Amino acid sequence: MNKKFPPLFTFVGSSGSGKTTFIENLIPIFVDKGLKVGAIKHDAHKFEIDKPGKDSYRLKHAGAKQVLISSKEKIAAVIDTNRDIPLKELILKYFTECDIIITEGYKKSSIPKFEVYRIANGKNPLCLNDETLIGVITDSNINTNVRKFLLNDYEKVAEYILTIANIQDIDIEINCDDEILKNILIDKCKNLKFFSHVQKIKINVEFD
Repeated sequence: MNKKFPPLFTFVGSSGSGKTTFIENLIPIFVDKGLKVGAIKHDAHKFEIDKPGKDSYRLKHAGAKQVLISSKEKIAAVIDTNRDIPLKELILKYFTECDIIITEGYKKSSIPKFEVYRIANGKNPLCLNDETLIGVITDSNINTNVRKFLLNDYEKVAEYILTIANIQDIDIEINCDDEILKNILIDKCKNLKFFSHVQKIKINVEFD
């Protein structure tokens, strides 16, 4: 069976532009809508995710090629690699259970991308002429042919992403005279629109 490839969007911008801050505020909006969100950060430099002195750090620096730490809440792995693993490969291996994936970086990729550009950062935009650019998040009046958002337009960007990802509303039919209960059920059912195989929901409510 083919693995699902979730909708994918990336955020680019110069260091200090506020990419991570924007994504940090964007993710909870998707989570509140019932989505399982994956996040990937691309680092063009060497990074160290573990802490010196921790057992896992000591095992890795003793020469282990792979180290994994596991608990009942989460797992984390540090794995040596001799190549920049393609994004598609990472997603198919680790992120197929997600409904949507947000990445930071990958400015040279063909992924639909948003550029975060802040005047005070004092650096030029990176991708204004990129044909895969779909939005600019900025506090400037910079000219662009794509849609512009303010630096705090988290809700608007989220809705724009969901529209582009073609996550459509479903037909909800609820047989219930209690308007309060009906509205509660409709609100809960809306989260099911993120499952592509769900097209229509019918609920019949009976009272004693």
